[in-house]
Amino acid sequence: MKPGFHTIAHHYATNLVIYFLGLHDIHMRRLAVRTALYEKETFPEIAIQDISSQLQEWGVRHELKTAPCNITTAVVFPTMAVVRIQEQEVLAIIERVEGQQVYLEYFSADATTYAINELTVLQYLDIREIIVDKTFCEARAQEDASKQEAYTDTIFAVVDFLSEEECSYMIDYCEQHNLFSRSMTGTADGTSEVTGNRTSYSAFITTCRQDTLFKDIIERAADLMEVDTTRVEDLQCVRYGEGQLYKPHFDSFETGLKRKATLLVYLNDDYEGGETIFPEIGFSISPKKGMALAFVNLDEQNNDLIYSLHGGAPVTAGVKFACNIWIHL
Repeated sequence: MKPGFHTIAHHYATNLVIYFLGLHDIHMRRLAVRTALYEKETFPEIAIQDISSQLQEWGVRHELKTAPCNITTAVVFPTMAVVRIQEQEVLAIIERVEGQQVYLEYFSADATTYAINELTVLQYLDIREIIVDKTFCEARAQEDASKQEAYTDTIFAVVDFLSEEECSYMIDYCEQHNLFSRSMTGTADGTSEVTGNRTSYSAFITTCRQDTLFKDIIERAADLMEVDTTRVEDLQCVRYGEGQLYKPHFDSFETGLKRKATLLVYLNDDYEGGETIFPEIGFSISPKKGMALAFVNLDEQNNDLIYSLHGGAPVTAGVKFACNIWIHL
């Protein structure tokens, strides 16, 4: 059985394993986990059987219960499971079961708590014992720390990439032309959908190459990133109201054009919150009007760089505007 995945983070299978191991104090670090699962032929639509075999190699002794299962008999919580909810099968972490309530760490929907009769557990890992190879884990942690530092050094900011006039022009243009609509995220079949992972509003400026000011911005971005203008996508303006956010995600896609790099330009700074965060490297930056933040999304093999995982923290007061400038392969 291969569960389907929500593609805004088509790495959820890996993140589930990482989350699970982290709760048990196995400090293998994300790099080792991700690398191992990337080698699976089915990734990112990885089967729980593959995860089970990998855990066995890592010294996590368990049984893979197949379905339908009575999750209340699990020996250790949290545990990983494939569950069916309203005809959709997903890989999730079951944090605990209390009475008739099942608590999930469920990455492709907003809800996290379900009545026992609202879902069917098809498979789950019945954990028995965890053995930690400290030497192995420490080596992986050192390797990961080195790569984190190297990636952090590649991130750079350009102050006053846009002038105040250019920032205001872009905001006014999108507002006056009613371009903003609810932000969407990609799905496995190449379509898009609204989710709680991204609660902002977006405006694609499809006529940007016919507008002198926008065309100049594209040329400036191409010069900065040392690419031809044909590799710069149409500009996207985003608006975040109070409480709105974009949970950590990758900018590239599994299908279609892959985004090699991102240039994120802040169009205002008269609000609170809204920091850009990179959880894998413990890095964040507070927006400054006109500043551009540049970072790489893909490695030399054009696979997603785990360290490029980033998100927009919730705006706590005011309204945030920014411009996404993506550079594709």
